[in-house]
Amino acid sequence: MNRRRAPFFLISSVIVAMAAPALLAGDTRPGENPPPAEAPARTEEARQEVFAPFVSRLRVAVRDPQIRLTWRDSRDLPDGSYRIYRHTREITPDTFAGARLVHTAPGGVETYLDTPPEVGSYFYAVVAVGREGQEYPVFVPFRNKTIRPVRISRLDTEEDRAARVYDLVARPQDAVVVLRFSPSRGERELAVYRSLEPLLEQSDLAGATLLERIDSNTRRFVDHAIPGVAYYYGIFDTSLVERGTVEIVPGANVLTEAVQISLGERASPQLRLTSPPKRPAPLPMLELSSQAVPGSHRLIVRELPHQGRPQELNPETERILARLLEGAPREEPFSPKPRILPPERDPTAEGTERTVAQVITGHFERGDYAGTTKLLKNLLELPLSQDLEARVRFYLGQSLYFDGRREPAFAEFLLASRGDLSQEVRPWTEGILRRRAFQGRAEL
Repeated sequence: MNRRRAPFFLISSVIVAMAAPALLAGDTRPGENPPPAEAPARTEEARQEVFAPFVSRLRVAVRDPQIRLTWRDSRDLPDGSYRIYRHTREITPDTFAGARLVHTAPGGVETYLDTPPEVGSYFYAVVAVGREGQEYPVFVPFRNKTIRPVRISRLDTEEDRAARVYDLVARPQDAVVVLRFSPSRGERELAVYRSLEPLLEQSDLAGATLLERIDSNTRRFVDHAIPGVAYYYGIFDTSLVERGTVEIVPGANVLTEAVQISLGERASPQLRLTSPPKRPAPLPMLELSSQAVPGSHRLIVRELPHQGRPQELNPETERILARLLEGAPREEPFSPKPRILPPERDPTAEGTERTVAQVITGHFERGDYAGTTKLLKNLLELPLSQDLEARVRFYLGQSLYFDGRREPAFAEFLLASRGDLSQEVRPWTEGILRRRAFQGRAEL
């Protein structure tokens, strides 16, 4: 190197080094175009979009005509929600305005089942929404949006929209039977059935009792069952029941084994009814057909005329009796009909009162008096209110009467008359007594 030119080389190097930061800072050389003034702003906007929260692992599964979406919530949005958008074109910032919002899922759900309204191909995107409603329209392929169309070839039917019930179990718990189940989808109405016989096919529902219609989101139902009675349960989508297209799956939507509340678990530990005070026994009747022997304690029994057999009256006696009975009031023979009280017609009844109503409308009203008697006797093991117990005994008395057991029926009517049903009970007790007096027998 030439020693005379060394200082110039060093000075030139220093000048270039000092000028380099200026060039990096955005200075241009002669002949070059300066960068756009808005470039820093765009860089900042891109940086904000990259750090916006969005879901990940978006997956799509097709079960024609329904599409199931699953994803993982954003860890940066613990209290947020997620909007599911659907479009016939791939969802991008340019096409997002034409996308349709089909559902908003709260955090933690991470799934949605979509049913498009028409046959065709669809794209999806899941957009995060902040606590204050701020939407983050970020679209990252394979993370929160699909880039390939998902096609359905047919429209959904009522069977497609219906909820399927799985894992039905029933457990006696204290005073009730608790049913738990897993529905395939929410926002559907389910019908809960209870039966004395196994539910093996759809026709068996005709003999079962519809307990209630519930929302499929509940996943639980409490039945105030009758103690000592073994029941089978089934839960089905109401629309399928109405259409007659129920599919019974043992172990899934019906029980394979009956469940019951033990009488020992539900029996009241104390007697609820207090017996009326006892009155002195009446004096013995004078035996008119006997005569005492003077000076002894022996009785001479007189023989009844004609050995007690009925005899025809002579014509004169018949005429006299006819005149005596002409002005006597004549009572119509006692021929009662089953009587159902208004509370058992109330569709809003709940708990045990609803169970009583189901027994009355499902058994008593249909003439199953033997079955009604059994169920009502078991119901009396429960700690019923005074009013409800009086109604139960009123129906029990009727069931016994129509079953030909008038003596125990009379006893139940007497117990029922101690409440507010005295006016309802009186015709029954008086009718039974008149029937007994007319028959002239000791047994009713």
